[in-house]
Amino acid sequence: MTNILIIEDEVPAANYLKGLLQQMDPQANVVGMLESVEMAIAWLQSNALPDLVFMDVQLGDGTCFEIFEQVSIGCPVIFTTAHDQYAMRAFKFNSIDYLLKPIRPELLRFSMDKYYQLNKENTTAKVRVLEEIVHSQILNKKNARRSFLVPYRDKLIPLKALDFAWLTIQNGIVTAMLHDDRSFILDKSLEELENQLDTSNFFRANRQFIISRDCIKDIELYFNGRLLMRVYPVSTNLILVSKERVPTFKKWFEETP
Repeated sequence: MTNILIIEDEVPAANYLKGLLQQMDPQANVVGMLESVEMAIAWLQSNALPDLVFMDVQLGDGTCFEIFEQVSIGCPVIFTTAHDQYAMRAFKFNSIDYLLKPIRPELLRFSMDKYYQLNKENTTAKVRVLEEIVHSQILNKKNARRSFLVPYRDKLIPLKALDFAWLTIQNGIVTAMLHDDRSFILDKSLEELENQLDTSNFFRANRQFIISRDCIKDIELYFNGRLLMRVYPVSTNLILVSKERVPTFKKWFEETP
């Protein structure tokens, strides 16, 4: 079933579009027909995002572009209008097509075919990514080291991987900081440790740091789109996640058990 939202200030035009959609696809479920910018903002703020939005450009209380200034619309949008002057502006948003009124059934069919193809490609890509993540996590858990023997003076200190709060490299020396505030120098590179530690518990924040999930106390929004990790035990050096790595970090932190 495809959940579709129609934003159109002309009721006959909205009903006509709804009828065409239901004729073309019995699985098309029109979840709402809204007549204004104000109604659209209120609806989008209080309801789950639909699969697809049909959006008239010129509404009774403004243009549809004002909606994007108030809410985030992450689903595909097909714009409809009696004028083509907004076409270039429309494609700056999530537009997959731009239909001129009166809407011709064959052009609507073409637009819907574009949506179905895009949705199919996105679904396939998402499944592939999820499969790769699950596969890598299974391999990582299977091969992850649970314990280390760390040289310390004239002894070998047994440490569990879960004892590590964070690990860092400074001046070519790798140091492991434990949750109990002890620290040890390791005879391994940060790259070796990254490959040996369980990625469900450890994340490579940047070239200098690997951090554990449990050491993170809070996260500060830093300039240039980066994140600043506040950890315990405290690090005297800033632990920053680059703007490019932020989506990967969020996915790791929120979704990994």
